[in-house]
Amino acid sequence: MNRLGLEFMGLPLINPFILASAPPTATPAMIERAFEAGWAGAVIKTLIDEPVRNLSNRFGINKIGSRVYGFKNIELVSELSPTEWFSGVVALKKKFPDRLIIGSIMADARDFDGWRRLALGCQEAGMDMVELNFSCPNGYPEKGKGCAIGQNEKVAADIVRNIKADHRITLPIVPKLTPNVTDIAFIGEELAKAGADAFCAINTVPSLLGFDLSTLNPKVNVNGYSTSGGYSGPGIKPIALRCVHELVCGPAIPVMGCGGCMAGEDAVEFLLLGAGVVQLATAVMFEGYPLIHQLLSGMLQFMDQHGFETIADFQGKGSQRIRRFDQLDTTFRTRAVIDPETCKRCGKCVVSCRDGGYQAISALSEDACPCIDPEKCVGCSLCAHVCPFGAIRLRDC
Repeated sequence: MNRLGLEFMGLPLINPFILASAPPTATPAMIERAFEAGWAGAVIKTLIDEPVRNLSNRFGINKIGSRVYGFKNIELVSELSPTEWFSGVVALKKKFPDRLIIGSIMADARDFDGWRRLALGCQEAGMDMVELNFSCPNGYPEKGKGCAIGQNEKVAADIVRNIKADHRITLPIVPKLTPNVTDIAFIGEELAKAGADAFCAINTVPSLLGFDLSTLNPKVNVNGYSTSGGYSGPGIKPIALRCVHELVCGPAIPVMGCGGCMAGEDAVEFLLLGAGVVQLATAVMFEGYPLIHQLLSGMLQFMDQHGFETIADFQGKGSQRIRRFDQLDTTFRTRAVIDPETCKRCGKCVVSCRDGGYQAISALSEDACPCIDPEKCVGCSLCAHVCPFGAIRLRDC
C-alpha cells in the first residue's frame, strides 16, 4: 500500500507534494524532470497573453549567518507563450497520466474573454484544474492584475463567475489568494459564492528586503534600484498556516496549502489544519527536485511516530485545536522551572525576564543557577524560548 497516496478534488495522487507555480515549473521539460524524481503534480508557471521579460538579479535572501529566514523575488510570470505550454502539457500528460497538472492563468481584471480563453486552452491541453493567479505581488499589481485582483472581492468574484458561466469549461477553478488582505476568509466566502471549486493559499508576501549598508544599494539590486516583491520561505509559514485554517473553517471548500513549507514536517502541519495537498517552490529552488525524497521520508517518520497508517488518519485533526482567543482557558496556569544540571549560567533568562517579562528571575551569583520567584512568575514562557541550552521548561500548576 502507498501510505502517502490520497485524493484531491476526486483525483488520485501518489503523494501530497505539488510544485507551486514558480521558477521550478518554468518549462514542460523541467516539470518532466520533477515527475521523474517523484513529485505528484505541478502548477505550471502562470500563462499570460503578453510578452514577458524578466530582470537580471531578481532574487534576494534574508539570512542570519548561514540560516535562511526568507527569500525575495521580483520574477514575473511565464516567458513561454500559452501555445508553447499547451503543446508541452499534451506531451507531459501522455508520459505521466497519473500526475496532477494544474494550469495557472492571468489576464486583465475585466478581460473576461481572456480568462475564459486561457482556461479553455488549459482544459483542451489535458490539464486537471486551473489556478487563477489573483495574488502575484511582482510587477502586475500596478497594472491592476495579480494581487490587485485578489484584494478586491468583487472584481475577483466577477472573474470566477464569468469563467464558471462558460459551460465549455468543466475543469475545477482554483483561485490562488494573497495573504495581503484584512480578512482572507471573507474573500474566500465571496469567491465560493461565485463558484470557486477550491483555493490555493497563499502566494508570496509583498516585501522589501532592505539595504546593503556598506553600499546603500537596495537588496535585489537592479542597477542601483529595487521594488517591492514577493517574500517566501520559512518566515511566511505561520502566515500561510493561519490563512489555510481560516479558509478551511470558512468557505469549507478544498484548500491547497502553500507558503514556507521546507520539509516533510512542515507539510504535516498544513495537512493537520485540513489542507488537501501542499505546494512548494522556494525549498525546491534551494535543494532541487530530489527534495521530494526528504519530504516523503519526513512525513512517513511522523506517521510512524504516531501510528498513522494513511494521511487521512491525521488530516484535519489539528483544526480542532485552534480556537478564538476568548475560547481559551483562562484558568490554565504554568510556571517556569530551571534544570540546574543543564543551565550554563549565561544569564539570558535573567535579562529577558527583567526587561521583557515580570522580573521573576534573579541571579544570586555568577556561579549559581538563576532563581525563579514563584510569586512573580506567570508562566509566560519567554525565558524558555530565549534559553540557548534548553534548561528551562514550563510546568503545569
